Amino acid sequence: MVSTMSPSNHSADCGETRCECGQLIAKVRGQGLELKCKRCKRIVVIPFSSIEGWGTVAS
Repeated sequence: MVSTMSPSNHSADCGETRCECGQLIAKVRGQGLELKCKRCKRIVVIPFSSIEGWGTVAS
C-alpha cells in the first residue's frame, strides 16, 4: 500500500488520501483525521492534538 498525493488527483484537493488502488485511506476534517474501520464501518476522528509530533510538522 502506497500513499500518493499526485497533482492530478482530485482527492488531494478535498483533504482525502487514497491508496494507488483508489481506496480511501483518510480524510482531514476540521481539527483531526477521519478514519473508517473496514470491519465495522465506524468512523473515528483522531484529533491532531493527540498525534505526537503533529505540532512540529504542521507549524
